[in-house]
Formats: sequence, C-alpha cells, structure tokens
Amino acid sequence: MNAKKLKKFKDLILEEKRKTLDELLSGNETYEALKQEAHGDMADIAFQTYEKQSLVNSSQKDKDKLEALNNALKRIEDGSYGKCIDCKEEISDDRLTAIPYTLRCVNCMSKYEDKRRREKM
Repeated sequence: MNAKKLKKFKDLILEEKRKTLDELLSGNETYEALKQEAHGDMADIAFQTYEKQSLVNSSQKDKDKLEALNNALKRIEDGSYGKCIDCKEEISDDRLTAIPYTLRCVNCMSKYEDKRRREKM
C-alpha cells in the first residue's frame, strides 16, 4: 500500500478512535448519573438497572473497538496494515474504508464467521 493511502487510512482510524473515546467517556458520565438515580418504584428501578447494564455492554464494545483501532495503528507502523491475516492478500479499499480496523478480507471473514457459527452449535 502506498504512503498516500496509508495516511488516508491512518487519519480515518484516528478519527474513529476519537469518536469511540468520546462515546466511551459519554457513557461513563451517563452511568455515573444513573448510579445516583436509583430510586422510584420497582418498575423505575428495573428500568434503571437495564439501562446500566446496556451502558456496561456498550462500554465493553467501545473498549474492544478501541483496542482494534490501536492494533490497526500498530499494523500501519509495522507495515502489515491492509493485508488479510488469513490469506495474506490485500484487503479492498472499500472494506478498509468501511471498517478501517478489519483483519480479514470479505471472503476470509465470511469463512471465519461460518466457522464460529458452526462451533456454537
């Protein structure tokens, strides 16, 4: 991948990282506010508990995404960015634009997801 494309994807990853960090921090503020509002009838408390759990789950997804974004930046630095970890072929620019931290090309990702579904059965 040429330097111009790498810079484009690095900028895209950094922007995605900024957004993810903003979401993570916003979720923490909302969680803190919900922690202090544990009052009301049983329905209110149940709803507040549900919202807290949703925020925790969302927070974990943001943390996982942040880790994937950081790993993508490392791959840019070490020269392995944009290559599928399974078939070693170049990942399409369209796919990298959509998911700049992806590890697999479309075909290998499809195979990977099929394998995971079969393992869960």
